[in-house]
Amino acid sequence: MDLLAWLLIKLLDIYILVVLANVILSWFVFGTQNSVVRQIYWRTSQIVDPVLTPIRRVLHPMTQNFGIDISPFVLIILLQILTRMLLP
Repeated sequence: MDLLAWLLIKLLDIYILVVLANVILSWFVFGTQNSVVRQIYWRTSQIVDPVLTPIRRVLHPMTQNFGIDISPFVLIILLQILTRMLLP
C-alpha cells in the first residue's frame, strides 16, 4: 500500500508541475510566434483544462470581475490537500 501511495503522490507532484507550466506558458503564448511554446502550451492545456473546467464553472460567478483566472491556484491547493491525505 505504501508503494501505491508513493506513486500517487509522485503523479500528483508531476501534475502540479504541468499545471504550473500551463499557467506560466499562458502568459507568453499569445505574444509569441514560437511554435514550440505554442505546442507545449496546447499539450499542457489538453491535460489541465478538463480538470480546470469544473472549477472555473464554480468560481466564475464569484470571480467574474477579477480579470484573473484563479482556478489553477485552487486546483493546486486541492491537489496539495490530496497529497497530504495520502502521506502515511
